[in-house]
Amino acid sequence: MHDPQIPAVLKSSYVWFTVDILAALKQNDLVGLTCIFVTTVYSIISWGIMAYKFLYLRLARHQTKLFLERVMSGKGSLAHAYTLAGQYPDSPLSQVLRDAYTELEVENWFQDEKALSIDARMAMAKETVEHVLEVTVVNEIRRLESGLPFLVSTYNICPLVGLFGTVWGILGAFQVVSREGSAAIGSLAPGVSTALLTTVAGLIAAIPAVIAYNHFLNIVQELVRRMDQFGNEVANIMQKNVLKRSSRG
Repeated sequence: MHDPQIPAVLKSSYVWFTVDILAALKQNDLVGLTCIFVTTVYSIISWGIMAYKFLYLRLARHQTKLFLERVMSGKGSLAHAYTLAGQYPDSPLSQVLRDAYTELEVENWFQDEKALSIDARMAMAKETVEHVLEVTVVNEIRRLESGLPFLVSTYNICPLVGLFGTVWGILGAFQVVSREGSAAIGSLAPGVSTALLTTVAGLIAAIPAVIAYNHFLNIVQELVRRMDQFGNEVANIMQKNVLKRSSRG
């Protein structure tokens, strides 16, 4: 038998969700529903971006790791590294090598300037390679960071939209009180529901976005550091190749 002194809520089974979302939505006015719609759209798009960036950055890190392992254990030549780079198109480091090597081989500038001294060729090689690497790194950073600005917009805008709905709902509740004096709780429900539900909607959209953005940004920064280090190594190797070929010429 149950002790009659125990509150009824403690006698009942545990309930995970006590909020009736549909009932809360029905109590919202047009402004509240608009705020919820806006945050929902932002949330859906941001979750799509999060899923894509998770898969893409995971692939980029994995291919970068495999590419570096094979380059370090390979023949040590630029031609061999260039061949390997084609097998890892989603690695930003492989793209850095491919663009630099293409500039070296296809443009053929190190042979077209035979009238220059070795020092002049080395200076030209350094300037050209650094320019190519700078352009490539910028393009790869842009590709790695694609979609992240929308996540920033989500966690900046959605809480403000939710706050607007909150203020609007509270304003409606105060107007009910001013009209009816000592208002019944039921008459305050639409305004309070608008205030609370729009706040919840804004937070539900913003919290995952800010967590995902910080996580993805750390991965991008890691890849950018590796690109910079790898780019310097490639530039040094290419200058040595230019010096070697110039000496043969």
